Amino acid sequence: MIWRRIRRIVRGEIDHARRTLADRLRRVAGERYDAPPPETRTPPSAAREAAPPEAVRKAFAALELPLTASADDVRRAWKALMARYHPDRHAQDPELERTATELSRRLTEARDRALAWCQAHPPRQS
Repeated sequence: MIWRRIRRIVRGEIDHARRTLADRLRRVAGERYDAPPPETRTPPSAAREAAPPEAVRKAFAALELPLTASADDVRRAWKALMARYHPDRHAQDPELERTATELSRRLTEARDRALAWCQAHPPRQS
């Protein structure tokens, strides 16, 4: 009787992890990136020198950061997401491990792209 309950709880947690990882992969791929509403956008004069390309926008969205984030913010967000979705945390299920490996690869690419943008376009000091 207790083993049935334990099995049901574990299955529920595995299903939740699988759904979470799949959703995360979709967001990293850029399918669910939502641009900020027009009224909250900064005017072009207050924005960084050039508008970031779509790949950079997707990278910041994958890291769940605004485009005004600093390089330290990018590193912190990447570290937190990698701690949550690292493949070693999902080693018990081969399918989850493959998904987490793909996600970690995409998160690392997003971090590299975001850091390159931050270094090429430092925030203005007022």
